[in-house]
Amino acid sequence: MKNNNKINKINNDSNDNNDNAINRLIVIQNHLSPGSIDLARERENPGFDVQKMKWLFNGGKEMFEALEEAYKIIQRDPELYIPGGHPFDMTLKEQRELVMKQILRYQKTRQALKNDPLLCRALELTMCTYSEAFWMRVYVHDTLFCQAFEMFGTKEQYDKWIDDILNWRIIGCFAMTELAHSSFLRGLETTATYDKTTEEFIINSPTLESTKIWIGMAGQTATHTVALCQTIIDNINYGINWFVVPLRDVQTGKPLPGIIVGDLGSKYGRHGLDNGWIQFCHKRVPREYMLMKWSKVTFEGVFIPSPNPALSYITLIGERFYVLYGAQSALGQALTIACRYGCIRRQGVNNEQIMDYQSHYVNLMPGVASVYVINVLYRVIVNQWNQATKLAQTNQSEFLKKINDFHAISSGLKATLTWWGSEVLERVRRSMGGHAYSAYNAIGPAIADWGVTTTGAGDNFVLLQQTVKYLLDTFKNIVIQGEEGKGKKIGSSVVYLNDFQKYMKITQCNLSNENQLYDLDFTLDIFTWLVIHKLNEAQATSSLWNDNQMSLIKLAELHTWRLALYEYNQELKNLSKSNYNNSNINNTNNDNNNNEEYQKLLPIFYKMGQLWSIHLIHTNLHLFLEIDDGGDDSNNYYFNKNQIKMIKNIYLKMCKETRKIVIPLVDAWGFPDFVLKAPFGRYDGDIYAAYFNTIKAAPNCFGVPNYWNDYIKPFTNPY
Repeated sequence: MKNNNKINKINNDSNDNNDNAINRLIVIQNHLSPGSIDLARERENPGFDVQKMKWLFNGGKEMFEALEEAYKIIQRDPELYIPGGHPFDMTLKEQRELVMKQILRYQKTRQALKNDPLLCRALELTMCTYSEAFWMRVYVHDTLFCQAFEMFGTKEQYDKWIDDILNWRIIGCFAMTELAHSSFLRGLETTATYDKTTEEFIINSPTLESTKIWIGMAGQTATHTVALCQTIIDNINYGINWFVVPLRDVQTGKPLPGIIVGDLGSKYGRHGLDNGWIQFCHKRVPREYMLMKWSKVTFEGVFIPSPNPALSYITLIGERFYVLYGAQSALGQALTIACRYGCIRRQGVNNEQIMDYQSHYVNLMPGVASVYVINVLYRVIVNQWNQATKLAQTNQSEFLKKINDFHAISSGLKATLTWWGSEVLERVRRSMGGHAYSAYNAIGPAIADWGVTTTGAGDNFVLLQQTVKYLLDTFKNIVIQGEEGKGKKIGSSVVYLNDFQKYMKITQCNLSNENQLYDLDFTLDIFTWLVIHKLNEAQATSSLWNDNQMSLIKLAELHTWRLALYEYNQELKNLSKSNYNNSNINNTNNDNNNNEEYQKLLPIFYKMGQLWSIHLIHTNLHLFLEIDDGGDDSNNYYFNKNQIKMIKNIYLKMCKETRKIVIPLVDAWGFPDFVLKAPFGRYDGDIYAAYFNTIKAAPNCFGVPNYWNDYIKPFTNPY
């Protein structure tokens, strides 16, 4: 018996020792990388194929693999890769030089890859994702400047300039906004006065207020600009048109005679982009430097107007649509960082993951859902716009019919998306506490970059007024003047006005159970009801525009979000098996073998759409309660008390369900660590060691400051 007790004791001691050894290993592992275990657990059983979602989110398997290859090219190239991995310690001068160095290397690399157009496109997208300042410089030249010739120039003008533009032998900028004028383009003051004797236009800035300002690439780089000017002939103003104006000597970089140009200096963000200002001092350019695809001036000085004044703005339409891509990129990166951090950071009595606090995940999950919605919406809208712009070359009359609608869509989307982007980035900042104030975690710079390069509050108001004016004009023509029901139907962004009377007859929502709120058609119907009734209110007071400006702006915002829900819902239907080839989500032509796999991802896209649509309804509940049939009883409102409770409950429930798979959801966006540039966003979860190593590598982290003897020592050693 004594021997048996001894053996049992030895066995117990052995088991205890094994348990202690395992526990010690766990402690050591947690000490070395406490976040790795948390993120590994978050990635277990996501309920969908994350790799397939990466393909679908990024335009198909072939495109995603090209993006991965492009990221490798950047990371391995010492001239494309940012020294030290981030630009946060670089001076303004160093950032400017770095970005131009990247552009030069990028152009050479793209030339070497010219036989692989897919990889060329992937390199463009990845570089723009990697460096916001690079993106803006390249975008100003390759898109704004180049498209000005495509959209406003004659074939002869386009052919004359395009080779130099594409090869960067001249570098262009886009001179529209002025010191005292921005979105109200008709109020611009810069003049282009035609001199018949020399067949030249004299470009002039007649006032200080007419100084072209906030012009990307003008500060240090651009050799040419396309400038929007008032066209003056024989003292008669014929309105705004676009003119090509040389700015700098292409050999020396010095400003040409008649040009005063300067840099804007330090900004809130994107120091790698040389925003600048331009003043024209009676600068003469040949008559052929007026871009004359639509409006023309003959050598005798006869002005031939364009068929539609809105044609002066068409380059801005495409520019505004690219805010969707910018939002997807900026918000996607910020939310990836915040969500990974939120699942690693532990706090509280029981050392919980902060992501498990309701106040935390409800704050972030709508943003995650919105990135999926924006991803789909961007591809749908840009595809529609690309199809429309082809008509400018083949069927101009048909193209002109579409301009006003696209102008209203682009104005609404730019305003609503920039406001929402600012909201999400601020939510992310708050969710990360004090650590978000460190530039090394990329959130502060993201907020600064977003603020510098998107439209400010004042301009957003102007943009939304353009959207609501189009909406009210269409409403007046179709509904009030009795065209509805007489065979005339409208489409595109205002298609729902065809059903105006149907929605006006609905007084109460038929919501009876929570499951209805998972139906995107049902929630779209609810939101459409709100927009219709707000539109009906607005048209009655629109004559007093300024007194009702805020409600009109809100109507434009609601109308725009309704469009987003509609297009997203329609695209998910296109992604169904029968309509797969009509989908905009998958851009490749050789992915038919993956159709069945992509179908398995549809529930995730539906889940994201469900959360986003219920978020919009939940956020705007107060607006529903502003509309009733004139009585004081709560039964007169569209929603009753039980329905409101149901909406709030399902909103919290959807946020909680999304939180459970949030790490796979953000992983699927496919941002590499070196692109995120944030230790707290590391894929492997080893955030604290990476962050502390970054801090220790910061300039002047150690040592005595150079001002010690002059300004500190007099305190500490006054004698």
